[in-house]
Amino acid sequence: MKGVISFRLEASLLEELDRVSKEEGKTRTGIIKEAIKYYLQHIHRKKDSEGFVPFLEYKRTNEELKEALRRISELEARIAQLSKENEHLRKEAQKRKRWFF
Repeated sequence: MKGVISFRLEASLLEELDRVSKEEGKTRTGIIKEAIKYYLQHIHRKKDSEGFVPFLEYKRTNEELKEALRRISELEARIAQLSKENEHLRKEAQKRKRWFF
């Protein structure tokens, strides 16, 4: 179904529309139809993507997570090293006690 829409544009917007239509080799109507289609697609994409994390936020969060995992790995390695040192010191302390008894 086709319909007719009539509306007013500011002079500056109309001049811009005429300039673009001349550059593109399209009619005013063609440019306006494309603009409306683009806008409606944008609105649908925006609604479809609600609840999704924007890419830059995802990337930043992902980098923070990688950094946290790297730090956890370093801390686990340090804990393992300290555990070995603690075990060694405990064994040395037990050896010293044997000498005194």
